[in-house]
Formats: sequence, C-alpha cells, structure tokens
Amino acid sequence: MKRRSGRVFLRILAVVVAASTPSASARDLFDEVYARVQQQEASLRTLHARFTETTDSTLLKDPIVATGTLVAEWPTRIRLEYAAPERRTILVDERRLVMITPGRRERFDRDISTAQKRVRKYFLDKNPEELRRAFAITATRDSRLQDAYRLVMLPKRKQIREGLSELHLWLDARTLFVRRMLMIFPDGDRRTFDLQDVRINEPMAPGMFDLPPR
Repeated sequence: MKRRSGRVFLRILAVVVAASTPSASARDLFDEVYARVQQQEASLRTLHARFTETTDSTLLKDPIVATGTLVAEWPTRIRLEYAAPERRTILVDERRLVMITPGRRERFDRDISTAQKRVRKYFLDKNPEELRRAFAITATRDSRLQDAYRLVMLPKRKQIREGLSELHLWLDARTLFVRRMLMIFPDGDRRTFDLQDVRINEPMAPGMFDLPPR
C-alpha cells in the first residue's frame, strides 16, 4: 500500500500541477474560480518552482520532509529534482514514470498510461456535474495561506476511495495556481506538497525531460 499510495500521489500531482483547473458548480464560489482559470489557461506553457513534500505515515515516528525543484511543461510533463533528504529524480508524462535514486543505484521505470487515463477520467475529463457525482466538493477562501482558495474533494465512488480518501487543493487567489496539495490515503498516511517561488512561462532548458541513461 505504501508504494501504491506514492504512485497515486505522483500521478495526481502530474495532472494537478500541469492542468490545475478547478471545477465549477452553479451559483457558488466555483463559478468565479472556474471562469478565471479558463481565461488564463490558454497562455500557460511552463512552470518552475521549489517544493516541500511532507509525508506523515502511521509507520513513522516523525514526518519525512523532502525539498527540491519542479519543472512542468503542458500538458502533463513534470520533472522533480529532490535535493534532500536524498538526491532523486522523477520524470512523469502521459505514458511513463521514471524514478532514479543515484545514492542507492536504483531505477524505477513503469508504464503508467492506463493509470494516467484513469486519473484524468476522474479529475479532469469531466464537466462540473459529472465531477460532483464522483466527489463531494466544497470551496472556501482560506486567508491563513496568504489568501487562497481551498478546494476539498471527497470521493463518493468505491473505486476511488480504495486509493484516495481525501484531496485538498489550495489555489492562489490571484494567480489560481496550486500552492498546496494534501492527499489523505485509506491507511491513514498523509502527503502534503507545497510549492514556493512559482514562475510561469520561463524558458525551458534543453533536454529537461530526457531520460537519464541506464
């Protein structure tokens, strides 16, 4: 379950960061958020940011805190470079997830095309009414995170609940980009992903998404 929940986190992260489009329901806060996102989304090409990832597990005495940098290119290409507590590179696109840990000489390489389609099916390729049939969704303004929108998605379907109990997203109220994502898994584990120093549409270094040699 621990490895599975980690893969679920990475797949949803790829979708959320690369296409963070909240959904609207009639006559509530979602209307405003959704309309603004639609206006901005067409101009988005790349994203650079620093991140802090915190894992709270029932098997750990203390949380594991990891830091690094993130680069995303629309629609779903992401590169995560972990600097601490150990060096690690993760590349995610529509088809593959590659994780390389040089210090342990480990390489994890998997075809995730089916899983990515499933995540997009449940989280993106839906209109607002369809999303609400799959999730109980609420939206509020959260001033505690420097004025952000907080979206809470609680799965209604058993198939989703088997891998994810709750998804919380904080979107910057000005830019509407994801500031924080919290995932709560059925076994009680929690994974929080915070983005800092977000830069939009900066030039992308050549070969950023090339796979390292084996």
